[in-house]
Amino acid sequence: MLMMKCIVLICGPPACLKSTLIKILQLIFGHHQILNLEFLCIKKLQEILSKKENEDKCLYNFLSFDDLFLGYENDIIENESNWKLYRLLIANEIENYIFSNVQEKNSSINLKYSSQILDRLYQSLKHLTNDSILIIEDNFYYASMRHRYRQIAQRVKIGFASIHLHSNLTIALERNKKRHISKRVSNVSIENIFSKYDLSTDDLMVDTTSRGLTSEHLHRILQRIQQACNEPEQQLVNIIDDEQRRRATEINQQNMIYQIDQKLRKFISKHLNNEFLLNEKFKIPNEKKLYAEMINNKRQTFLELIKQKFIFIHVNHDDIENRFEQFLNENN
Repeated sequence: MLMMKCIVLICGPPACLKSTLIKILQLIFGHHQILNLEFLCIKKLQEILSKKENEDKCLYNFLSFDDLFLGYENDIIENESNWKLYRLLIANEIENYIFSNVQEKNSSINLKYSSQILDRLYQSLKHLTNDSILIIEDNFYYASMRHRYRQIAQRVKIGFASIHLHSNLTIALERNKKRHISKRVSNVSIENIFSKYDLSTDDLMVDTTSRGLTSEHLHRILQRIQQACNEPEQQLVNIIDDEQRRRATEINQQNMIYQIDQKLRKFISKHLNNEFLLNEKFKIPNEKKLYAEMINNKRQTFLELIKQKFIFIHVNHDDIENRFEQFLNENN
């Protein structure tokens, strides 16, 4: 069994600077002196990277799901069940590799691209040693995805850290536009991931909205990786403060509200079209405008009542359109 130092997840929605962070970490751990970081961060780097002269240095292994799925991503994301199975396949094989240090390729999960993806995975894992830190980059937008890697770390008794990068949706969409066309993600996919994103309070959260990645962020990230290496049985929950928990709850609520709002907007569009066709009074242009404004004000009131927990709705199970229609009828 490989007694690695720790597993580190770099996660978050698209265009929140995950790949940028990976590039910075690769430069840092490769000892390239081309980063202009503040002294505080440089000092922390020296503490993390320095070891006794007779000790081997930690090996940092980077694994990107984008690289594993390259060329197959369109087929994989087309079916959400398959998409989840591919991620489960990768997690299972990482666990098997850490425990046995061999390439088994006999997974019970048999998918169209299993063989090709596992070949790429083993290429990425072949340099793992007892001193390795495995850094994995992906969206990991369900908490259960992140929890699977925590389970692996707990089973092997090594460190675990989950570094979550996030920003607001508007900024993410703007960043996505600036990417090379081959790297862009569709706006629909980005909005979908933002709406479903499941934050948990044991993530180290890094808000890249206003200033991108800063030296202060890097300091916190490196500190977290160092802690995971030095205290493998101490979980991240021990260093998360009340503000982190509050922020995680707030972001989850924003994602839920966004998802409900999207459904309401579609419903309102259909509702208005039907009303305008059936009701004679809407032949007067001003009446159309007034009615549309009234409906949208009701939408905002409905969303606010959900935020304040006066109305309880489960996004995946409740019939939101019917609930809103009932709300309209009750308040007219």
